[in-house]
Amino acid sequence: MPVRLKDIARDLNLSKMTISKVLRGQTDVSADTKARVLQRAKELNYRPNTTARTLRTGQTFMIGMVVPAIGETFLAEITEGIDQVIRSAGYGLMVCPSQQDPKNEERLVELMLSRQVDAILVAPMDESAPLFERLGKNQTVPLICLNRRLSGPSENFVGINEQEVGRVACEHLLAMGSRRIGYLRGPHTPVGDNRYLGYREALTNADHAFHPELVIDAMGTDCSDYTRGFEGMLKLLMGRTRPDGVMAYSDIMAVGAIDAALSRNIKIPEGIAFVGCGNDPMVCEMRVPLSSVVLPGQEVGQRAARMALRLIANPGKAENRKIFISPKLVERKSSMRCR
Repeated sequence: MPVRLKDIARDLNLSKMTISKVLRGQTDVSADTKARVLQRAKELNYRPNTTARTLRTGQTFMIGMVVPAIGETFLAEITEGIDQVIRSAGYGLMVCPSQQDPKNEERLVELMLSRQVDAILVAPMDESAPLFERLGKNQTVPLICLNRRLSGPSENFVGINEQEVGRVACEHLLAMGSRRIGYLRGPHTPVGDNRYLGYREALTNADHAFHPELVIDAMGTDCSDYTRGFEGMLKLLMGRTRPDGVMAYSDIMAVGAIDAALSRNIKIPEGIAFVGCGNDPMVCEMRVPLSSVVLPGQEVGQRAARMALRLIANPGKAENRKIFISPKLVERKSSMRCR
């Protein structure tokens, strides 16, 4: 027979309400009582009856999350931030990768709705997907977009200010004395386009001329980011306007560009300064430590989780909030010329 709340309550001579409060993570219980309850629950291998709780409250205490892929460091940090917040509120997180497939993304969202999750967090592949437009109009389950906004005006969104990402990187290179700044840009998506706009904004604000030949389109899926960075840098070096600073859409792309420059015996940062994006510690500490723009994924996850819990607690109340989180830059050897 499964262990019940009243079994723990009887063993410890406490009320069922006290046991329930401890197991739900509520804080109005003394530390000593909490320790005794958790220890006894562990000894008895207690597992809460989630079916009964769902019938009683109308909630599954599960939040669904759909992402394009699991391996990305940024998405992993978002997931960690979400879990940190919802775990203390007694919720679990169901994470499903769409494998970069919009049809699979739609299938997973529908699956989560059929499992009656209490909220859905999604980094949408297509910002104008009919599914999300439909969910936004007939919203019975809170829907929050992560770092990729939908085209409609009424969604809840938490993400990085991507235009500021491009601006911060370019402003740093300008501050280091670079005047001809090349950009290995990312895909033509809202994220990639906004980072490019930030690059242009920084040049305009500093009254520096824009050189179209210093922008290398890094689209395409037939090769890695490293290869795109390496080959893009070679194109820059063969152009008529040679850059003295280069910013890249990703850290891996920046590393490829650095290796291309080193293969031409260019000193870094004296000859060309470099800035990446993502601040991946496995990448940024390579043979030339890479300056990089930090994308605070954990903060995105934490803010999105708090929004989800508010929406769950207030059913029918549409927040329609958009939270943009500012990036910051970590300076390392690849760009640190003497000021």
